[in-house]
Amino acid sequence: MAKNVLETPKVGPEQIEDLFEDAYLGLRKFFLLKYCLKYNVFELLEKPKTFEEIAVWFEEQGFKPNNNLLESILDALVQFGLVKVYHPAYNSENVFYKATEISKTYLSSNSEYSKIDSLAPFFTYGERANRWINLEETLKSGELKTEEGSFFPDIIKRMAIDCRAGELKLTIDYLKHFEDIKNAKSILDVAGGHGLYGIALSYLNEDSQCKVFDLPEVCEETKKYIEEYGSDRVSTIPGNFFTDNFVDTLDDSNSEGYDLIFSSYNPGGKNPAVIDKICEATALNGIFANKQAFPENIGKKYATKKAFDGIDWNMFSFTGTKKEKICYTFENSLTLEGYVSYLEEKGFEILGIFSVENKKSLNSGKRHHHHAAKRHHYNNIKTGNYIVVAKKVRN
Repeated sequence: MAKNVLETPKVGPEQIEDLFEDAYLGLRKFFLLKYCLKYNVFELLEKPKTFEEIAVWFEEQGFKPNNNLLESILDALVQFGLVKVYHPAYNSENVFYKATEISKTYLSSNSEYSKIDSLAPFFTYGERANRWINLEETLKSGELKTEEGSFFPDIIKRMAIDCRAGELKLTIDYLKHFEDIKNAKSILDVAGGHGLYGIALSYLNEDSQCKVFDLPEVCEETKKYIEEYGSDRVSTIPGNFFTDNFVDTLDDSNSEGYDLIFSSYNPGGKNPAVIDKICEATALNGIFANKQAFPENIGKKYATKKAFDGIDWNMFSFTGTKKEKICYTFENSLTLEGYVSYLEEKGFEILGIFSVENKKSLNSGKRHHHHAAKRHHYNNIKTGNYIVVAKKVRN
């Protein structure tokens, strides 16, 4: 029987076409932005430039003259909101291009808030973009083994820039609503990395002393930040939170425990064994404030991103710390609900749970924190980052 030329499949091709079109658009966005960062385009445009001036610069970089191509590149950056184009006067034929405030703030190496290192995936997690470009070779070679001692000192520089962009202030603004935190005199910042949270917490009480606990290699970086911000009430304690005990860091000034223990995205911060050590070092009526990623709360809207983050996460492994399959989880990591329940079992009362992304508390009543942790699922949650504030009410 002859085929019917009008016969069509039961499903149309639009979904597949859109999928590949979006993928290719993302690929082009990535490499254009990478090019702009490599050649300092946003530094170039910190002061207004005419198209002719940019064309001269383009050739000076060794690129073949192509005004149509260059104009298309600039138009794409305008569509991103990273560059603005304008006429200086109504009767002027000249067109000027200038970097927008957001690109000058975060994409210029001249800015103290520059996020270039954290936003260029080629420079994070062992050149993860290269692993995607050479995906076949990546799958054949197996997991990239990463030494914690070399990984964390580098990543804290990125995290310092990220938190200075707003999350540090957001965190402190939330924590200072708790009187016990404002009155804390002895503070331990567990896996404090850059130490900026410990420094900021010390601002809340001029009689406080803060110790930043982290790996020896990391503490060397921490000292630089302490010196930069002139924080004479903040010091470092080198150690490993998986093998060392926090009670060993107590001294005569706080022999009964710390008034406040804080941790931000600590790899072991959801591990019961590490939590036990923190509980042991917290004074009765002391506070444990922990900011963590709980990826089970990521909304359905970001399910695709979560899946790809999982692929990234499982392309490498640490030599000494065992990771779990889900992104940003390590061996024996607890979910948000499990974490809240475990703290309550250890003698802590949950004072507050704060969604970093939504910038609001999950609930308003003390008795409802456990249920809020269980029910809290928003479709628009992208990261699942929360601050849990707990008070030790019994030993």
